[in-house]
Amino acid sequence: MGRTYLFECPLCQYRAKISGGEDSGLHCAIQTVVCHDCRELYDVFTRQRQLADARENTKFPGFFRPEIPPVILQESSFNRHPEPSRPLVWREFRLTCPVEPKHHVEAWRDPGRCPRCGAFLEQSGLPFRLWD
Repeated sequence: MGRTYLFECPLCQYRAKISGGEDSGLHCAIQTVVCHDCRELYDVFTRQRQLADARENTKFPGFFRPEIPPVILQESSFNRHPEPSRPLVWREFRLTCPVEPKHHVEAWRDPGRCPRCGAFLEQSGLPFRLWD
């Protein structure tokens, strides 16, 4: 079960709803990244479990909303209990900015610095959201 926390900067009041590093659910794994061009923090896919013979089944909305957990973007027809003849395999992704793939990103972990002012971000005590 993955967790999303609210991170806040005490100096510039920057806020981000992210996992704060590597996290995973039952069918996907994510990593928090800092985009140096956008000056934002995002959670992006690193791995996704899908049917071995499936085509691309990740759907991205026409609008970008980083507060949506990545697993929600998975196709609704995905069967959580596959037939024995259709095994699940992991598909790997490289770290990219969800806004523009050509932007410069790197992995970010808590405790980490604010992408805007450089101060350390403070994590809320309780998860903002639990996701699978």
